Amino acid sequence: MSNSGGTMSRAVNILSLILFSVVLVFGNADIASAAKKKKIPKSPKFVGAVKCNGSCHDAYYQAWKDSPHGKTFDLLKPGVREEAKVRVKLDPKKDYTTTPLCLRCHTTGYGQKGGFQPAGTMKKGKDVSSPVDPNEPNKEQVGCEMCHSVAGGAQFRVVMKNTKGDFHKTDTEQYGQRWDYPNVCTRCHTHRNTPFQPTVHDKYKFNFEERKKKVHEIDKYWTPDNQDQKLEKIKDRKAEKAKSEVKPLLIEDFDIKDDKIVFKKEAMPYDPKAGTFNYKK
Repeated sequence: MSNSGGTMSRAVNILSLILFSVVLVFGNADIASAAKKKKIPKSPKFVGAVKCNGSCHDAYYQAWKDSPHGKTFDLLKPGVREEAKVRVKLDPKKDYTTTPLCLRCHTTGYGQKGGFQPAGTMKKGKDVSSPVDPNEPNKEQVGCEMCHSVAGGAQFRVVMKNTKGDFHKTDTEQYGQRWDYPNVCTRCHTHRNTPFQPTVHDKYKFNFEERKKKVHEIDKYWTPDNQDQKLEKIKDRKAEKAKSEVKPLLIEDFDIKDDKIVFKKEAMPYDPKAGTFNYKK
């Protein structure tokens, strides 16, 4: 009888050890999985198109790189698009790559947190100019965040990475992704500060449906290496309606004072202090 009891005791101990090992293994797996998930930054800022490249949006980056938006900074250089500059009374021989009025709409996030910094920008005696690489365009062009965010993509890109693209529009919208695309284009096209107004020439009349065809001509950029990056992992995402699709966000207004860009607080789509979004009435 005592031998039978000893056998039973050993069996219970072995079973307990097995259960403990299973819990330990799967518990560690959960911990490792949680550790891989990045923390969402406390506030948004611009991070640049290169952050969207690689393992996430490679095909989109390559398509953008070859699009007009991927070459906007070049238009500010002397001797480029001379006829267009003369048409709006700009000096075709002048270098506009450090001109605030031009940088707002020819770069990413200029004048805002994390945004493009032109050549010669100094802070506390240190040169903080944004690097410009023709082979790997980034903040010096009109990148992803100028169309897809209110104040940069630092926060919602973490949501995208942590969910491996399996998210709803509301999941990223709360962190500053915007979905009011026909509206957001007026940040630059037809903005009151652009010299290229429709009244100057018919070619400056903005047609969203026509223009968007030139932004994401993506089909030819899919390769066997990036097929897993196709965005619509949630089948009904296109059918979802984000708040900004129903009620568009405000479009920034600004003035240039003392050769600096000054945004008007009452015309900003995002209030960083309150962490709230401002919509058109």
